Order: sequence, then C-alpha cells, then structure tokens
Amino acid sequence: MGRMDGKVALVTGAARGTGEAIARLFVHEGAKVMLADIRDDAGRAAAEDIGQDAVYQHLDVRIQEDWDAAVERILAAFGKIDALVNNAAVLVIKSLADTTGDDLLRLFRVNQLGPFLGIRAVMGPMKAAGGGSIVNVASTDGVKGMNGVVAYASTKWGLRGVTKASAMELARHRIRVNAVCPEVGNFEMAAPFIGEGVDPKKAAEMNAETILKAPEGYSFEERILDVARTVLFLASDDCPTATAADFIVDGGMTAGYVQPGIPGDR
Repeated sequence: MGRMDGKVALVTGAARGTGEAIARLFVHEGAKVMLADIRDDAGRAAAEDIGQDAVYQHLDVRIQEDWDAAVERILAAFGKIDALVNNAAVLVIKSLADTTGDDLLRLFRVNQLGPFLGIRAVMGPMKAAGGGSIVNVASTDGVKGMNGVVAYASTKWGLRGVTKASAMELARHRIRVNAVCPEVGNFEMAAPFIGEGVDPKKAAEMNAETILKAPEGYSFEERILDVARTVLFLASDDCPTATAADFIVDGGMTAGYVQPGIPGDR
C-alpha cells in the first residue's frame, strides 16, 4: 500500500522533521523527490543522504518566483510532477493579548499563502499529465482551539479551506487535494517558546497525550512516521477517490476524552 513507483514529488519544509520523513519515505517507496526548504545546508545534506533519487531546491514558499523556479527545475529533471506536499510552516506561541497583527501576517504568508501559491504553481503541469495529488499538512490546531496559538490556528483552519475549495475546482482534472491534520508536538518549532530549563522534545511528547496507548508508549519519531505514512497513502494511487478531506492523525486526541469512573474507561 502506498507505493510510489515512477512518481515525482515536491515536498516543502523538507530539511528536517515531518517533511524530511515524508521525503525519505517517498523515495523508499519508489518516488523521485525534490526536497524544498530555506535551510539550505540541512536540506542539501538530507537530499545527499537520501540518495540519487532526491534533489534539493531552495524554496521560500512566500515567493512566487521561487515556486516557478522549483517547478521548472523538477520538470526539467524528472519530466513531470505527480505530487505536491505543502508541509512548510512557521509557529508563534503567544497569548491573544500579546499576539500582534504582524505575527498573524507572518504566519499567514508561510502557512496559508505558501500552499496557495504552490497549488497554483503545480496545477498546470498536473493538468497536462492527467492528474495528481496535493497534500496540505495542516494541524489539529486547525480543527480545534487551544490557548497560545490564535495566529497559528487561524492559518491552519484557513489551509483547510484552501484545501476544500481547491479540491472542488481541480477534481475535474483528476487532481486530488487533501489535508493531513497531525498532532505530533513539533519540538523544533516550539522550542523558542518553551520555558527555560524544559527539554523541548520531552515537552512535546508530554503535550501530545492521546487516548491511543501502547505498553511502552509511542515515541516522537513513531508519530512522525505515522504522519508520513498517511501523506504517502494520499499521494499514491491507492485512494483515487479521496479528495477535499481532512485526515486527522492524532491518536484520537480531538475525538473527546475518556471519563474515569464511567463504564468503558478501561
């Protein structure tokens, strides 16, 4: 399931974290992948480590010309583009009172405008090829509320709107557009906002409590891989009628909670 033999994909925010895991899994499953990011040293190192089926491209998702250059290069190198994964994102954690208009606009330009520009950049080549798959990496903060993320959450809710509207327009061209909404606790993004003396990775793992338990728990790396596998499934040909949908990968966190003392609590 989820084989990508012969597929060509572009993954943004791929120099580290979820994006890198997605790129690695795609290549493992037979795809050729362009890793795109603004962290050039890390991105080149990741692409070189993945191997000959991966290339790196500097891409600031806020800039139309960067998208044009990336698409031009991937078409020149591989002849087509079958999948786009809009994974690049930025985060700010501040109270409502402390969040500024500039904070919200900065996040909007990466988290919502970036995927919008990406969809517009790849839709022509995908139409010409007879179809494709676009996967937007949103967040559980795009399906629920939480303190401290008024700017981030608003962009992720907005990205789900971009997903659904784009899917409606592109379905006639056999281009599917879906959103994956993970709760993995991105400790690298959150680190600048975590209190002094707190290990960001441990804090991320503690904050991602779910109803889904295992004897030894699920590590941060396992949850990242689970998100990557979901993106792989959507990018492949194994779900040809799935479009305009939200795929929540959070161990049941947004479904509700288990009430102690009521039948079924264990």
